[in-house]
Amino acid sequence: MTDKLRQDSQAGSGCVKWEELPVYLNADIIVCGGGSAGAFAAMAAAKEGRDVLLVESEGYLGGSAVGALVMPYMTVRVPGEPRCSYLHRELDRRIQEYHKEKHIPNSSDPVIHGILLEQMCQESGVKILFHAKVCGVDRQEGSIRAIAVACKDGIRKIAGKIFIDGTGDGSLAVLAGAGYEAGHPKTGVNQPMSLRYIIDGVDKAPLGEFLDSLGDPDNARSGKAGGGLFGCVVARKDSALKPIFRQAVEKGDLDEQSMAYWTMFEIPGRGDAVAFNNPEFFDLTDACDPLQLTELMMRGRAFIYRELMFYKKYFPGFTNAYISNISLVPGIRESRRIHTKYELTAADVLGQRKFEGCISQCNYPVDVHGGERLFQDDLPEGNPEKPWYEIPYDCLVSADLDNLLVAGRCIGADFVAQSSIRIQICCHSMGEAAGTAAAICLEESKLPGELNGAEVSGRMKQRGADFL
Repeated sequence: MTDKLRQDSQAGSGCVKWEELPVYLNADIIVCGGGSAGAFAAMAAAKEGRDVLLVESEGYLGGSAVGALVMPYMTVRVPGEPRCSYLHRELDRRIQEYHKEKHIPNSSDPVIHGILLEQMCQESGVKILFHAKVCGVDRQEGSIRAIAVACKDGIRKIAGKIFIDGTGDGSLAVLAGAGYEAGHPKTGVNQPMSLRYIIDGVDKAPLGEFLDSLGDPDNARSGKAGGGLFGCVVARKDSALKPIFRQAVEKGDLDEQSMAYWTMFEIPGRGDAVAFNNPEFFDLTDACDPLQLTELMMRGRAFIYRELMFYKKYFPGFTNAYISNISLVPGIRESRRIHTKYELTAADVLGQRKFEGCISQCNYPVDVHGGERLFQDDLPEGNPEKPWYEIPYDCLVSADLDNLLVAGRCIGADFVAQSSIRIQICCHSMGEAAGTAAAICLEESKLPGELNGAEVSGRMKQRGADFL
């Protein structure tokens, strides 16, 4: 059995008979996960002249931005934005060029977003393998030698020298035996997951007039003044839309849970479409549990159908509306946080700590959905003249695997800090840093833990990264 996975029933991730698996593909640098961090890691490494293979479990690049419809993306809120990676700036340039007729800052059509990422990866020389999910790791003497990926025709072996985990859930790292944390430090419960969707066939003129008539532009507006159409209802604050939702709940037309967190916004380039960031499930929080993921997808679609009926009854402009897209994957805010050389803390974020060798600068607030309201109303305690914190390179360096880097929402950070650093623009910078570091390691015959973060940051700046 030369091309199949053999499993030990006592081993949680399966034991591969590595000597029986021929090498299917190999590259200097293997990046697992083609999302907001992984795609950028692959491009950055390839632009340094390295041989790079990007392995993605789905059939598209862009991760949550594409498959989970997570648009618009948040900003780092640093003076003089953008403070970002050079690859983020290039992606944003291409997005603006495509949406020049109706550009909405920090937003794009999710499908176009994914296509542009594919173009950028191909232009950079990245090799891409879709529909290949990492399912095993050959670890020897503290290093990863190869990975096993589950494909439709069986298990394939992929070999490399430096590995980057951009899976979001830290799947590669955990399969390799790396330590990790998950959830709230007191309860172990993760932040809630969501299932976003898009509704087409909306007449935005009467909808916009209705929203403006409510007199609450912070939570209901047409977008005529810029920024796009928007609506918001959340449990922790009042809004002009909330009484409408309350009335629908009392009449049995809507579930109470729909009021916990609901946002409606516009997608550039889609004239009759509006997108929604909800429903949000506070009892389904483990993004690594297939039973919870199954329940979320099924319950979420039922919620979305009911919400469509609610819009048709309570909002003008939805008479001919229909559901055009439901997220292919859940919106996951937080799952595993891998043990790394340095763990970013809540004190670092709130104190706006600066690091030598920073690879990302951000002032996005602590954003914990559900449960205890950790620091949500706190103001940073740092220097008002330099209102941002920094993410150091060492947050990307595995503490347990010599040749592994992690990038994205699974980097080394505590529960509170992770709720701020998880935004896409930060993940772009983390990916760019990880890819750059991997290339430098091969260039200088070093391991990731032997690199000075200032060297990585310096190379990023040479390429055009914008850090103060």
